[in-house]
Amino acid sequence: MNSFEFSLIVFILVSRALSFGRNDDISFSLCWMGKDDALERLNGNIWLNDASLKLISKVGKVTSLTVSPAVDNKLTLKYGGSVQAWTLRIDPRANFTKIRGLQKPLKQPTSVTKGFLDMMSPNEVFSCENGTLFFHQDENFFLALGHTMHVPVKLESRTPSMLQVSWVENCPAVSNNCTVTLYHTESGSYKPLSMDTTTNNHYHFTALDSCSLYVACVETAATHSFTCLSTITDPDIPKDFEVTSWNSSSISLAWDCPANCKFSSFLLTAFYLNGADQITEEVLLWHKEDTFVFILSDLEPCTRVRFGLQTVCQAGIESRYSTMVLNDGNSVHSSIEALQQTSYGHDSYTLSWESRDTSSISMFRVYHEGELQGTTLVTNFTVGGLLPCQQHQAKVEALCGDSVLMNAKTVVAHTGPLGVSELRYHSKDSTAQWKPCTTHQPAVSFVYELSLENGTTIQSSRVTDTELPLPGLEEGKWNKQWKTKHSHVGFEGDNSSLKFFVRATGSSLDQEVQLDRSSMGLTMVVPWSLPEDLLEGMSEPRAEMEKIFQDKEMLNDFHQRAHVELVAIEPAGEPHKTYIVFMSFDASKTEEDIPLPVEDQLDYIHSLNTDHMTVTDGLIYWEGPDLCAFSKQTLCPLNSLCINTLGSYACLCQHGYYDVSSVIDPPVASHPICNEKGLFSHCLDKLMTGSIAKPYLTSHIGGELDVRLNDGWCPVDETEMFYYFRISRKASECGTERRVNKTHIQLQNTLTVTIRDKIITRQDLKVVWKCIYPRRYVRNAQVSVDVEWHSSASLVAFNSSLQLGLTMTLHADESYTDSYRDAITMGPEDTLFSQVALQTNNSFASDVLLRVESCWTTESPDHQDTVQGVLLQDGCAFDHTFQWLSVNGLAQNSRFSIQMFTMPKGLPIYIHCLVNICGHDEDCTKNCSSQQRTKRSGSQMDGEGAQAAVVSAGPLVVNRRGTSAVPPSYWSEHMTMIPIVAGLIGFLGVTVLSVSATKAIMTYYEQLRLQ
Repeated sequence: MNSFEFSLIVFILVSRALSFGRNDDISFSLCWMGKDDALERLNGNIWLNDASLKLISKVGKVTSLTVSPAVDNKLTLKYGGSVQAWTLRIDPRANFTKIRGLQKPLKQPTSVTKGFLDMMSPNEVFSCENGTLFFHQDENFFLALGHTMHVPVKLESRTPSMLQVSWVENCPAVSNNCTVTLYHTESGSYKPLSMDTTTNNHYHFTALDSCSLYVACVETAATHSFTCLSTITDPDIPKDFEVTSWNSSSISLAWDCPANCKFSSFLLTAFYLNGADQITEEVLLWHKEDTFVFILSDLEPCTRVRFGLQTVCQAGIESRYSTMVLNDGNSVHSSIEALQQTSYGHDSYTLSWESRDTSSISMFRVYHEGELQGTTLVTNFTVGGLLPCQQHQAKVEALCGDSVLMNAKTVVAHTGPLGVSELRYHSKDSTAQWKPCTTHQPAVSFVYELSLENGTTIQSSRVTDTELPLPGLEEGKWNKQWKTKHSHVGFEGDNSSLKFFVRATGSSLDQEVQLDRSSMGLTMVVPWSLPEDLLEGMSEPRAEMEKIFQDKEMLNDFHQRAHVELVAIEPAGEPHKTYIVFMSFDASKTEEDIPLPVEDQLDYIHSLNTDHMTVTDGLIYWEGPDLCAFSKQTLCPLNSLCINTLGSYACLCQHGYYDVSSVIDPPVASHPICNEKGLFSHCLDKLMTGSIAKPYLTSHIGGELDVRLNDGWCPVDETEMFYYFRISRKASECGTERRVNKTHIQLQNTLTVTIRDKIITRQDLKVVWKCIYPRRYVRNAQVSVDVEWHSSASLVAFNSSLQLGLTMTLHADESYTDSYRDAITMGPEDTLFSQVALQTNNSFASDVLLRVESCWTTESPDHQDTVQGVLLQDGCAFDHTFQWLSVNGLAQNSRFSIQMFTMPKGLPIYIHCLVNICGHDEDCTKNCSSQQRTKRSGSQMDGEGAQAAVVSAGPLVVNRRGTSAVPPSYWSEHMTMIPIVAGLIGFLGVTVLSVSATKAIMTYYEQLRLQ
């Protein structure tokens, strides 16, 4: 007998929106039931895709198993001595199911089949309740195909070794026990792997094989349904991914199979890079061979490529991808590494760097402050002709071929000091004086050395002044001598011959300094090292720390009233130790500084017997704890330094940051609030406040400053450290500008800085404050318990023989590892990451590309809602916070991010995207102008082509008071159009009858009038 083929339009699944829902919203299943184990008694069996389902059945219960749409499924039934076979293909987008076989299925159930189904309680879900086709029906057994939108069992999450499923809570009150059974394929049959009971509505199956097909079934006590879900586990990552060889035109890659060597294919992504290591193009390369080797050939010269490799598993339309394993490819060979300054002079600095393979590099270009200094073929370069004590920005570029940029790195370099001249010793007041060799850029500090004639050094340290008191030296003869870069002065006393040596130094030079251990000052050794910011003599933290240590009065009861000054804070010769040098002067002599005897001060400090303080060999040793290092909690706030202060600690702002706590009203905690540049703003209910640090403005402008608000009539207040203001929210006060839109009120004011009656107009000195207040009708949206997660997938007919799946997923971060599957709450400052992906399910479609045409938001799951917020239009960003995270139109997925916002009604938000499919011979990219349009305005959508589809996801709730995850309810009833259509038909019928009656009455009266 010849077989025949027929097609039936069985059920309508989707509207013209092309969005029928993904597996979370609709599922297609096979359903069967046998009376008194009829299938076993009659030696029957059911095969789906050549795998036996016989052991999955439960006697006296309706068994269901999900079936993948959009692919061919082979169904075979052996029953009562006969064998029947069908090929099924469920095509939701075309609104029909195609069936090939000898026996035509029926649409209506028999009375016996209805009796089987009537045994199910109203709370139970019949997985084939819609669009049902019956392949076999008799008094003992039926087999059917259908779909449901209630999804009784669904997959919640999975890993390579775990599956988590959940189900509808329809357990009767008398018993809430549910039995879960896991099956796996073995020798062409599904066999039980594990069985367990639970009182929950979810279950984790663990210790599974990766990339393997499983069937998870749920059986509720005292019910008549046995519901099963077919799915696969995630694949394992490929192992030992490496570059085996490469040249200018090809790269060879190799890897090993995953742990259990189960896979459908491998997806290799080639990331093409520019000289700044930015991705300019992504190319997807499918590898389905059993040899784990791939050669990327025909590369253009000077191409830099990085690779990512993923294991792919497929089961029907379902494709799973492993975590991507990355490899630098050939990009690392042309990279510049370890760029650093290796030496310096007073007018030059030398750079050096490394490159793994210079054969691919034609030359290196060196830039100083953005200007080209020269080219070289070696990995070092000296830049000369500079001023001393300067800091510069240097850059090195690696070039390939004819000036193709392969890589670039920058570094901060500096020149050294020039030296000193005119070094003199004044015996009258025992003071050494000198002058810097250059006044263009004064040295940060000077290193001096005091030594005997025989060369023995008795003291060396660092000072910031150009003179140094040398008390205790006897008057005598002296002579002077100096050289070009360094100056020396020698002098003779009664009992010794001394030599004094001074040279200029920058802040980063000569870090190891030997201090005097005999006289000239009080030297304290503390058991901790200093932060880098405190080693700079001119930094703000250094100045603040000097004030703190000057307040540590160690000589309060000394027999002479003492005035103590901090001379130096320098690293000691030993690790994690620091020298703090003080000078003590007679406080009764205000007209001149007379040093106090060092020995008397040391004897006094020794007599105090202070805890943690001892005097040994002319040095004061502090042995207290390092509170900053050993505290279990963070002592100081953000952008600040923790400084030990002899038994306590202090928090100081980092260099470039300023403590704004003094201008905050009301006052805050005792710790500093360190803001960069001293910028501070506070938007209160009736007040706007702000500040900026004086030192920051002075360093950029200099001179006497006059700072005023927008209209020039309101001067700002000032302290020793800050300019600050406090103004009301009135738009008329001090030139405050007011801008209003539908959701917010923005108040803005600008500081105007003047110097010597000339307005400074440099853009980097403009200081603008903004306060943005929500309007009263903007409400904080809350997630209600009946909001369900909505996410759609679509099938697109690319040609007559190929159908492609489209999905849209939402993610919490740019790693795109986990997607949202439930309603979520986000704050307005949060960023949402989205991905639209193409599922080809066919190796012949590996060159098909995806392009997102437009994206918009609505306050309902309906993508055609009239109130829309446009994010993307004609492939170009419409919202200024919309950012592409991949190149749109050059791959089979597109990724983008958007900052959260609210819609007018404050309801949950749904995101929709219109997606187009392009062939390999089409230009799928889009050129967009840099001009941006107004934020989130309404727009009409473009027409949807034959190869276009709309995908959706949501809901997202924007909570302005914070974020909190609110769990949604499960599987609420889907809305139907039947009542609406019925109502419209009834309304039209009444209207027609009314018009007919009116016309008849008018005709009757017209006839009476004529008579």
